[in-house]
Amino acid sequence: MKVIFTDEGVSYFTKSGKKINRFKLSDGVEEYGIHVVDFSPATIQRMQLLDYISKMELPLEDVVSKRKEIIDLIKLMTYGMLYRQFNTLLFENVVESELIQHYNRHNIKNPIDYRTKINQKVLDNILTKNISAVNEIKQMMCQPVIKRIETNESMHESEKNMYKNLARKYLDTLDPLIYFILSIHRGSTGYFQLIRKGQQLLAQFMDKASIPEYLALMLVELLMNMAMGDDQSSALKKLLDDDNIYILLRLSKKRHEKGDRARMHFMISNQKSGFDDMKQKINHRITANISGKSLKDFYEGQTELQENMNLGLYYLSYLNEACKKVHINFESFVNRSETDATTTIHIVLTI
Repeated sequence: MKVIFTDEGVSYFTKSGKKINRFKLSDGVEEYGIHVVDFSPATIQRMQLLDYISKMELPLEDVVSKRKEIIDLIKLMTYGMLYRQFNTLLFENVVESELIQHYNRHNIKNPIDYRTKINQKVLDNILTKNISAVNEIKQMMCQPVIKRIETNESMHESEKNMYKNLARKYLDTLDPLIYFILSIHRGSTGYFQLIRKGQQLLAQFMDKASIPEYLALMLVELLMNMAMGDDQSSALKKLLDDDNIYILLRLSKKRHEKGDRARMHFMISNQKSGFDDMKQKINHRITANISGKSLKDFYEGQTELQENMNLGLYYLSYLNEACKKVHINFESFVNRSETDATTTIHIVLTI
């Protein structure tokens, strides 16, 4: 797997004495990054949250031999984009609040805006001294969501714990500057207004929790589907022998301005896939009627789906429907390069 860095990522790793290589990716662009053989999805996500990663390219053999790890990786990367957008929207509310506008009127030379940065060590020291205030903010923000989870009788205990951990993860990945601003205005009217806004946003983003699961399963199944075709007895051998199939992920760069939205663009390409056939399948599945059916119910009633490699196309329908419900912009389309006849599936999520 190739991990391509942002300028911040290149700067960090070169200063740390790490060797950076120049790669030509499947999209024809040469960029700097590293080649990873054995990887920890959690480590990759930490790099993503630090805004160090701009692209990732997965070779086909990784998807076949490390299917579970790849699914986990795609899920974590998608959660990372959700954390980022939650942070962006909450920070936007902080900057636009009356509390900050009042502060800026009295601190014209050092206003707080979208580009405000405080030395990380200084910020960490301040928050360490005010850890009780930070914990109070987290507890207040997640309290309504935790209560909703605990009173949900349809959830097993393991599911409840998973969702409670997810809620806390959203808050743990917030920009420390948000906690700094809230802690120094603790107890004010503006403080409680922003706490309530944080509660509302957290509830909205908890409702998006199914998206990473659908996306990861769909992408892996689509990748397998593109290569397998009708002759499945030798499908695995064909997969491993075919070095023309790849998946490329592009992550939008975080912009420190109002209205920024996190964007993920997946490209799955294969020089041997039939363009018209694949395009027709994509267009058909994106409009499949799934109303009133859970994913579990749908698959239990479609045994033929479990016998072929078209599962990814049905996940596509569910992903499209799920994204509409939680106001995530979802796009899927297929195109073909006239120069090398490569068929490429594009999956784009704008959060």
